[in-house]
Amino acid sequence: MRRSSLYMIITASALVICFCALLMMMFEYRGAREEAGAAYIERGAIDTGAANLVSAIYLNYRLFDTLFELLVFSVAVLGVRFYLAEQKGSEEEIARIPESQVIRTAADLLFPPILLLGIYLVLFGHLSPGGGFGGGTVAGTGLLLCAVALGADVVARRFHEAALERFEWEILLAILLLVLIPVLLGRLPFTDLLPRGRLGSLASGGSILIYNALIGIKVFIGTWVVIYSFVRHRGEI
Repeated sequence: MRRSSLYMIITASALVICFCALLMMMFEYRGAREEAGAAYIERGAIDTGAANLVSAIYLNYRLFDTLFELLVFSVAVLGVRFYLAEQKGSEEEIARIPESQVIRTAADLLFPPILLLGIYLVLFGHLSPGGGFGGGTVAGTGLLLCAVALGADVVARRFHEAALERFEWEILLAILLLVLIPVLLGRLPFTDLLPRGRLGSLASGGSILIYNALIGIKVFIGTWVVIYSFVRHRGEI
């Protein structure tokens, strides 16, 4: 390791340690307050129309925080893609191992239920445990199973990888626009565009259903981009 790189690592580590120490001195924890979440429990379903209070919080009360989480996820996917593209992969030619008939059959049988489960978690995330992040990850796991059985390149050709990557950023733009559209209507940003609906029905929760759908598609695509980037760098699965 070059001396300049070592100095940069030491300097960065020292800055992080100082920053953490400063936070510890400024932060005073007095234990959990029983009334901290009472307002969410009492008013969450009424204010948002979502039966799942977790979705009500991160897609309504704390939507601003969730937006930055999406930006972090997008930057992470972009970083993995470009970093691995610049790194030299394995010089050895890795022979394609014919897929086992058991794995191929398992992929044929399990991929539709896995995809269906992911869609269910996305669409019903405001009514039961689930949501866009969880549903998108589950659906992406189904693509990983297909990549193991068929080969990553085969799956990438079927899903038109380049178009998917562009679509991922278009979804992020759509979420940003959905957040800002209320301003054009004379309302505050991050407010609902849709009525809350009847509690317990699919068409409830205001804009939460739309956010969950967009986040689910984005996470699904991002998961596959990361998987395929590692496959191209390291060789076939």
